Amino acid sequence: MRVSKMLKGITTMVAAVCIMMLMTVTVFAATKEIVKDGAFQNTGFINAGAVVDGTIQGPGNWTQLNLGDAAVDAPYLHIIMKATGDTAAAQIVVSDKYTFNLVSDLGVTLTEEFQDVVLPVQEKGAETLSWANFTLLDGSSVYSIKDVFLSDDAASTLAATAPAEEVAPAEEAAPAEEATEADVPKTGSSNTLAIIALIGIVGSAVVLVEQKKFKKAL
Repeated sequence: MRVSKMLKGITTMVAAVCIMMLMTVTVFAATKEIVKDGAFQNTGFINAGAVVDGTIQGPGNWTQLNLGDAAVDAPYLHIIMKATGDTAAAQIVVSDKYTFNLVSDLGVTLTEEFQDVVLPVQEKGAETLSWANFTLLDGSSVYSIKDVFLSDDAASTLAATAPAEEVAPAEEAAPAEEATEADVPKTGSSNTLAIIALIGIVGSAVVLVEQKKFKKAL
């Protein structure tokens, strides 16, 4: 009898833990946001540039952000950004040590549409993020930085836009909220914890049912 009560208690505890995991799965999957819609989320400030319509805008020859010495606890720094003018020489220097030439190093050519520029900062040996300098464009060009965040995933968080002739009629008729949701940059997602939690909950339920059946049989 004592063994039965102990088993029931352990099973209930496992189920409770799994439910908590399921409820907090979005927290586990979240990335570290540094700038969101042009606003710093914790520490940091704009040294050269200004907030305009939800983005940080600054001159192409020198736009500088202080990232507040954010700890590099994820491999990739994502920067949702765009630029005007000739962007072939676009360059980002992080913490005055790590230089990324967007075209030659990353294969990224900035346009006047937002792109997710992904910098492998951890691979370069960065431990904290201090200054971020956006440079080497003509002074009449403008850098626009919307979001900055660290992530475990190197994949772009912006949905690719399909050519107009390839869009199926059904996709054109999709609800407006779905289209808006697809355009919003994601900040990391994972279904692994949710699946584990669901398996744990189902397994706990099966154990409790079988235990009741065993008691009735006695």
